[in-house]
Amino acid sequence: MGLREIILAAIALLAVYIGYQLYRVSRVPRAPASAASGEPGETIAEPGTAEGKVDEDEAGEAGELYRFDLPPPAVASASPVPDAFQHELEVRQLRRELEQQRTELADLRRALDELREQIRAPEEQADASVAPRGASPEYDEALVFARRGLDAETIAERCGITVAEAELVQSLARSQAGDAGTAA
Repeated sequence: MGLREIILAAIALLAVYIGYQLYRVSRVPRAPASAASGEPGETIAEPGTAEGKVDEDEAGEAGELYRFDLPPPAVASASPVPDAFQHELEVRQLRRELEQQRTELADLRRALDELREQIRAPEEQADASVAPRGASPEYDEALVFARRGLDAETIAERCGITVAEAELVQSLARSQAGDAGTAA
């Protein structure tokens, strides 16, 4: 007996086994129409048995029981499938709306940051400006020198003003520095 004959015998044996299994499955009893409307999870036993119990001699040639869980009854008005589908649609819609809200919030935050920057720029320029509000522009340079701590004669020489004016500018710078120190 060669290898070819062994393979053919194995294929034939396998075909007979598959045929036998198909025959056994075809003998499984179908659920009656009244049992199809039972509760979910209800099991159906083979015919001729009471309460799903089968004697060993009634179990058939293979000694196995076939039990099937019945699906829940299909009710047209309260079907769980459309509810689940509807919920999924609502969830997707809510997610889209949430993403839209996040985008709008990010845009609003960017716009708010731009507005804050626009407000800060003039404030910083005003703080960094040489002359305080209400000061005469002809004494701006002298005020800068006074804040740096130069003496009155040097300020008068550099700015072309009298020494008395330079002393007044120095006292103004000291008073503004004192006001800034008490305000802080």
